[in-house]
Amino acid sequence: MTVRQNIAIFLPSVVLSFITNHSTKMAQALENVMWQAEFKLYLYPEDPDAPVENAGLKSTLADCKFIGPLIEKNRYQAGEQFLSLLCFMGCSPNIELEPQNDRPYCYIEIPESSAEKRFIAGRNTRKLQCPGCKQTVNNAKALINDAIENKVDFFECPECNQRIDLETINWRKSAFIAKSWIAVGNIYEAEAIPDDKLLGQLELATGNPWKFAYIREEPTAS
Repeated sequence: MTVRQNIAIFLPSVVLSFITNHSTKMAQALENVMWQAEFKLYLYPEDPDAPVENAGLKSTLADCKFIGPLIEKNRYQAGEQFLSLLCFMGCSPNIELEPQNDRPYCYIEIPESSAEKRFIAGRNTRKLQCPGCKQTVNNAKALINDAIENKVDFFECPECNQRIDLETINWRKSAFIAKSWIAVGNIYEAEAIPDDKLLGQLELATGNPWKFAYIREEPTAS
């Protein structure tokens, strides 16, 4: 067999391998766009220590048709009453509710409750100012995480040693502390707010009032 014949046999397999690998990477990229929304609306119990039974929570959201069919673990398609239970700002919101392969769409994620409280924050979280010295607490996230890990509900300002109680911090809907939450993917900040009926159903199901926040997720390492 000549060198030219060997090349003729070898090249198609190389091209096929390249196309296969490229297609796989493209599919993975599209899946990440579909599932890992950068902008999310979070709903969470006002009491960060409130125990939430996930099965009952999912049943409540299914009964009021906020969530639809299960797409994959803990992630649901928007239900029939999704647009009624979220109040969108503007006359005709440009959102996608059906699962898509080439663009983001709204989904609901209900992760399992955590045994310990977690501080949920993102790129849009407001800077924390010490109530004592009025200086910006630049390492607030680390200080809050350390306080939670050490099972205390406060930390001290690095500049003036002022005690800052976690429950007194007003994040203006840009962060929160909780063991349980619901995330609605692909909702921009202030694009939609939960209807009182939805918040009322959550309170009825859990025995605790619920609040909401908008989080722009931190970029993940590729």
